[in-house]
Amino acid sequence: MGILRRNYKKYYPETQLYSRSSNRFLSKFAIAFSTLAIIFSSLTLARVFTLQREVESLEDSIRRLTTLPSPVPSTNLPNTTDSNIPSPPPVVVPYSTTAPLPTRTLPPGQFVQSALNNQGQVELLQVNRSPHQANVVNVQIRIRALKLNIPMSEYIDLSNTTARNPTTNETYKAISGESTGVVSLGAMQSANQPVVDAYVWLQVPTQIEVIDIYIPNTKPFENVPIAS
Repeated sequence: MGILRRNYKKYYPETQLYSRSSNRFLSKFAIAFSTLAIIFSSLTLARVFTLQREVESLEDSIRRLTTLPSPVPSTNLPNTTDSNIPSPPPVVVPYSTTAPLPTRTLPPGQFVQSALNNQGQVELLQVNRSPHQANVVNVQIRIRALKLNIPMSEYIDLSNTTARNPTTNETYKAISGESTGVVSLGAMQSANQPVVDAYVWLQVPTQIEVIDIYIPNTKPFENVPIAS
């Protein structure tokens, strides 16, 4: 009787254990790698989103800087001039065609006063009542520049001339718009006019015959008679 030979596979338990351990390790490594990939992908997307927002913000800023605002009409602009800073008066050299002709009725040299700290001199030529209005007095004056290089800011504003009753101290003002206005000694020199004539109208009651006259930046004239 022949011997039957059978092929038997040898069983190696150590090899199977090693194979199962290797599979588990690879599975865990794959899971860990997948998790890291997901995390890095999320971080990359977040960074891309943040950069996109920053770029959009930068574009908006550039757009606002390069866009010019619409011009505003000058009539709607607020007045930014400081009201506490006085505006300089206009510089005028008297050449008014409406001024009465200077006819001297006062004695020469009787009513002469210094002006603007002796830089100029003011002389009264006549103080007469108007033939058409008895309560209006016409004062004619002569202004001289005595020094050289007088600034334009050195001026006499005849519109602020006043008169006073020497007995009652009652004050009388100049009639608005009825004077030569501002006379600048510096402008006189620039125009080669060392001497100019000017005028002012004063509102003085008819019964007053003598007045004191106060011209700005000039020493006062006292007891000046009013001619009819």
